[in-house]
Amino acid sequence: MRRPRGGEGGFTIVEAVVATALLGVIAMTVLGGLLFGMTQAHSGLNRAAAAAWAQTELDYLRLQGYGGLGANPPTWTLTPTSVPKTFANIAEPSIPAGFDHAVITIQTLPGLPVKQVTVTLYQTPSSVYATLAMYVSNYTHP
Repeated sequence: MRRPRGGEGGFTIVEAVVATALLGVIAMTVLGGLLFGMTQAHSGLNRAAAAAWAQTELDYLRLQGYGGLGANPPTWTLTPTSVPKTFANIAEPSIPAGFDHAVITIQTLPGLPVKQVTVTLYQTPSSVYATLAMYVSNYTHP
């Protein structure tokens, strides 16, 4: 290798390799940040869908006058392939896409005429994604 003379310009191979490596590191950092942001946005959409579905399921139970609160067994499971129940020609909301199943649990609180209704949505068979619960004091038995 010879050194460039005063009038000759250009980069050496070492400078070109260093510049390319630096450009690659910067590009990977920017792309990593974009990927993280897109993942967070998708996760936010899933959380919103889960919360909206759970609230819709609780509203469906309220529409029935909480007639299912005396149900035996006090827990039931909904899956994406479950046949939805209907009440007055209104179908039970179906589980959002991408979720495995939902469990609705009814618990009687000791000493009080109150029941706790809990809706839990699972993303995989064992991974809880969202839980929403409410207390019901005015309900009817079937």
